[in-house]
Amino acid sequence: MTDIELVKKYKSGDVKAFGEIFEKYSDSLYKFIYLKVSSVDFAEDILSETFLKALSNLEKFNPKNEGSLKSWIYTIAYNLVKDFYIKHKEKVSIDEIFEIWIEENFGAQIDDKNKLEEVKEFLLNIKQEQREILVMRIWNDLSYKEISEITWKSVDNCKKIVSRVLKNINANLAIFLILMMI
Repeated sequence: MTDIELVKKYKSGDVKAFGEIFEKYSDSLYKFIYLKVSSVDFAEDILSETFLKALSNLEKFNPKNEGSLKSWIYTIAYNLVKDFYIKHKEKVSIDEIFEIWIEENFGAQIDDKNKLEEVKEFLLNIKQEQREILVMRIWNDLSYKEISEITWKSVDNCKKIVSRVLKNINANLAIFLILMMI
């Protein structure tokens, strides 16, 4: 069932449709949040808050205004993560994020650990905005349209950011990142 059909079912009184929306997006959204906050407890709290906000606003959801349901829910989560950092004024180091990725078996996909170190070093040296867009595209497997809707940047701008970042990576790292997308 499509997202639009699920929203219509929910709006017509079928509350189970929201459960289907939750099942469809909760795992990928949890990973998205967890990679940003590096805490199981905070990630679970933000995930819960994301779906509570989505539930309380789903009646008002209009794909013509908000875009896809997926990007709308990710935008809620993205904004809650920003609020989390404003409240906690903490920064998560890129090393902590990579430890999470390694725990998630991303590291198992890499034959040469030196390449992982090169990726870490590279990501430490790019702007946060570029890093976030690259992570959304590569690790969260979001489309440019979805990234655009979450970050309020144009699709073309998101494509250019990813393209420029990838051009700055040497050929071996580019191959590594492409393989991670498969």
